Amino acid sequence: MRLLTPAPTGVSAKETHRLMGRGISAFALLLLLQASGSIAQQSIWASPWWNAVFLWGFLALIVVFVAASVRGRGLSVSSGVLAALVLSGLALWPVAVPTTVPPDIGTPWLWAMINVGAAWSAFAFGSVIGCGYTVVVGILFAVVRTLPQSSSAPWPIAIEDAAFATVLGIIICLTIGILRHAATSVDLAADAAIARYRDAAAETALSNERLRMDGLLHDSVMTALLTAAQSGSAREREASGELAVSAMERLDVQGLDRPEAAPASLTELAARIRFTTADETAMLVGVHCDASSPFRLPGTVVRAVFEASTEAVMNAARHSQANSCEVRITGHRSGKIATVAVSIKDNGKGFRPELVSDRRLGIKVSIQGRMRTIGGEAHISSIIGSGTDVRLSWSGGVA
Repeated sequence: MRLLTPAPTGVSAKETHRLMGRGISAFALLLLLQASGSIAQQSIWASPWWNAVFLWGFLALIVVFVAASVRGRGLSVSSGVLAALVLSGLALWPVAVPTTVPPDIGTPWLWAMINVGAAWSAFAFGSVIGCGYTVVVGILFAVVRTLPQSSSAPWPIAIEDAAFATVLGIIICLTIGILRHAATSVDLAADAAIARYRDAAAETALSNERLRMDGLLHDSVMTALLTAAQSGSAREREASGELAVSAMERLDVQGLDRPEAAPASLTELAARIRFTTADETAMLVGVHCDASSPFRLPGTVVRAVFEASTEAVMNAARHSQANSCEVRITGHRSGKIATVAVSIKDNGKGFRPELVSDRRLGIKVSIQGRMRTIGGEAHISSIIGSGTDVRLSWSGGVA
């Protein structure tokens, strides 16, 4: 057989993998319970080595598989071994059981596990291998069913039983393949949607920044023109000239059509966060800034930290039932390298971050993704009943 199927990576594929494992576990335990009478009757006739491997070893591995289905790890390996035990156990049944057994010994109890073996095979090796496994084990069972060790059933009955089990096993294998394909398709579609959302968010942020720059340019140019028109003294004319030079410099920068935002200090960043969150949320938001030395951050860093911070505040307002949130911005400069840290802490109900789906874009894209684009980090800690603390950090060259 080929190597085990790769472990699923997508959110839906992982969840489907775990759910199928639990379903197969329940199926196997139910069939074992039904076969318990045959197991007790036939085990006294089977050789000790067969019982050791294919009875007690088999039962131990089922326990391992059930535990793996709960943890969600180790399912493929244990299911592959179990499928091999079902096949080899049936093949060795005529060797392990003498021909002098009573004629009413019945069908080998492993017969009850044929369809579970098909499911284990498809689960471990894929639906194509699983279907082939089902056909092989069906043919093997038909042959074993006619031997004295299996009550010497007539060929028509043996073929009928094997055909029924084979068809059912193939249906199980195909169902497993369809479920896996559907889960993978959902993951691919979700990843594509997240990528489109990320691009749209970046484009929206760029558009908003350009609108803000257009407003600043308009204000600068109009101020320069009004000052020049009303200037009378030499000092006023000098001031209007300085305003005109500043406006021309901004026009030159805007003419380059650069996609990045304008550089800003930590104080200006704090002011933007304070102004935006005050208008958008009903809870009390306090924004504090502490910079040991004045410096300006690159525009892309300003935009990413601003958007990640405001998104964290908005999340607290929307989901945490908090009535207050504190944003604290600290930073220091060492030569040409600046380090910035932002803490957004609310007094809401809190949550368990490990249980949040990767599909929740507010955390994955709007906070963590934006910080990663500038080489920064975002860490989220929360305790049920004690609020949430979002910490953003970045270190790099000053503007």
